[in-house]
Amino acid sequence: MGIITKNTTFNRTEFMFLMPTQIKYGPGKVASLATDLQIEDDLANRNSVMVFTDRAIAAAGLVDQLKTGLEGSQYEIKAVFDEIPSDSDVEVVGRAAAIANEVEADLFVAIGGGSVMDTAKATSVLAAHGGDIKDYEGIFLVPGPCIPIVAIPTTCGTGSEVSAVLVVKDNTEHRKVSLASQYIFPRLAVLDPNIIATLPAKLIAYTGFDALTHAIEAYVSMEQEPIAEALSLRAVEMIADNLETAVNDPSHEDARAKLQIAATMAGMAFTNVGVGAVHAIAHSIGAIYGIHHGLSNAIILPYVMEYNLDSCPERFASLARALGVFDKNKSDEELGRAAIDRVQDLKRAVNIPKTFAGLIESINESGIDTLTEMSMNDLSLPFNPRNTEAEEMKQLITTVIGVK
Repeated sequence: MGIITKNTTFNRTEFMFLMPTQIKYGPGKVASLATDLQIEDDLANRNSVMVFTDRAIAAAGLVDQLKTGLEGSQYEIKAVFDEIPSDSDVEVVGRAAAIANEVEADLFVAIGGGSVMDTAKATSVLAAHGGDIKDYEGIFLVPGPCIPIVAIPTTCGTGSEVSAVLVVKDNTEHRKVSLASQYIFPRLAVLDPNIIATLPAKLIAYTGFDALTHAIEAYVSMEQEPIAEALSLRAVEMIADNLETAVNDPSHEDARAKLQIAATMAGMAFTNVGVGAVHAIAHSIGAIYGIHHGLSNAIILPYVMEYNLDSCPERFASLARALGVFDKNKSDEELGRAAIDRVQDLKRAVNIPKTFAGLIESINESGIDTLTEMSMNDLSLPFNPRNTEAEEMKQLITTVIGVK
């Protein structure tokens, strides 16, 4: 009998797992990018490159590493779009698309976090098909192939480098615009541990918890299946084993590399089976208050775990074992509560606040109601293992906000 999952019943009659993104891992991969591009038949002749990044990444010299990686090759950088904010929006995407069309870019390279990669995805849709990104909002509304993307994550959490999902903000309507399509999978994901060597400890904590949330929500998803299950459980184990070390010891290359790989594994899982209520709430809070997505997920995660526990205690017991909690004398529910305690302990270890108190200074009843409505309408919520009523969502949000 399996030690982790206890050979629980397989109750799916059918499922599909899709992962068209090719993953290339290795120290120095960015500095030798042209070599990896040239051996791919469909990328070898796409020579007009547009780079997507943000000013902090450019200032850190990471774009220079990319330029070195393409120097002397047939790949010509026609534009560097570094105006991407930490929470990208539809207006930024529109400007990027105009530039992409002007320079006739036929290959995008995104080097950055989730906001950068999602901006590149949204731009690839508009450059190929025109219109406004909100025209494609929802699931499977992109009509066909887009400009291929090489995604180079500079954090260890987003999973966007292997996902069929993008999220950008609409600052006018104060909401997140989400869409999912098989046509926005990046063509290549380049995992180079050298790129995250100087990532600040705070961002290691935030993005590492983002990946942990992806893995946990994927594991308990209504759409869970064995392939995503294996990826999410191993990702949980790797993050639990390495996050605290990676935050507290920036020189620990092994811990950071494992986080980077775990984030991609979690991304592969959630893009196939979805996330849940944590993301539904985090998207809503991020849209209105601009709080870092990884930090939001980290704060919300244990509260939603507790809310969902009774719906699938055997899955939370498996998560407990992946998190390092083994006790043959405990019931599934007791082990599930131990998993929640382990996540709370990890939050404290990497200085994640318990609630949003201090981050959101004041919010009235109307504000809570707005967040509730947005969360109930989020594309992530249907994958949550517990059917969520509006009043339950409101109570969850009131708890995590922590503001009296």
